[in-house]
Amino acid sequence: MSVPLFVAQEIGRTLSDENMWLPTVTIDVSKSPEVADLARVHAIEGIGDVSTHAIRQDDAIVVGVQLTKPVQAMFAVVFSYSLHAEFLKEVAEAGSLIFATTDVEAALEEHPLWLSVDIDGEALRQTMNLEVD
Repeated sequence: MSVPLFVAQEIGRTLSDENMWLPTVTIDVSKSPEVADLARVHAIEGIGDVSTHAIRQDDAIVVGVQLTKPVQAMFAVVFSYSLHAEFLKEVAEAGSLIFATTDVEAALEEHPLWLSVDIDGEALRQTMNLEVD
């Protein structure tokens, strides 16, 4: 099985419906329609079963996402440790990451569906070789 691999583009925060700022990463899913459609499927069918893991290879931190319900899908996003370490610490603390799959400039007006997943913060900290509180 081929797992789509994306490069972290822009990073930032999205204001949630609960009025909380959540870590957000933009990925280009234009060549992966199955990943592009995940947010819509989850909005209709519910969150389902999601698991995440992370590995570190030199400067690269790869965050993998596996969904088993309501659909089966896997993808991974590569972050640069030197560029994104502080952001990844925020992700670990929040225990959540939003994957922005559409134009972020138009998001305020268009209110697109983006995929939000729970992240195992402790495992991400360990992968990054950070002390776990």
